[in-house]
Amino acid sequence: MASDDEILKAANRFFSKVGSAVRQAGDAAKRAGQQVTGVGRGSVQVAIERTRHAPGDDIRGKVTLALTEPVEAKRLIVTLRATQRTVDYGRSGPVRTVGTTKATVYEQTQELGGARSYHDETLAFTLPIPRDAGDRKPPAPAGRLGDVARAVSSVVAPTTGPIEWRVTASLVIPWGRDLEHTVDLVVD
Repeated sequence: MASDDEILKAANRFFSKVGSAVRQAGDAAKRAGQQVTGVGRGSVQVAIERTRHAPGDDIRGKVTLALTEPVEAKRLIVTLRATQRTVDYGRSGPVRTVGTTKATVYEQTQELGGARSYHDETLAFTLPIPRDAGDRKPPAPAGRLGDVARAVSSVVAPTTGPIEWRVTASLVIPWGRDLEHTVDLVVD
């Protein structure tokens, strides 16, 4: 018959194995949660040298990856995007409708890195602003109704807002939430 010490040692070994299995399952669940939600993976920060630029200038900046552990990603990109608010007029039967949308008037993407494992690092980038940046216009509405609405509304009220320029850095993660950061800038 086993003594009390032997029974306690056997129970200790058993619960030690159960505890390590539960710990491993918890770590696996944490990694899966980070993969899907992106929470706890770290962050991507984009910083530009200046926030005011003229058409034809180059935007210089850095992307800083602050990751808690190495992340397998498809690519790291920086995007310069210009959007403009437009007023859309429509007709649904006898009812006229007015709505607003954001139209992209310019977009340029630069890839800073391809598919690999990303760690804590800082990468520099340069994005050119087009010389005709102030003359960009959103695409015109389609059809005759759009032409008529644009002609009438240009006399009555403006249909577009100012062009908004943004630089966005994105770490594209397969089967997970991408890490992104956006900075606004002024082009005048």
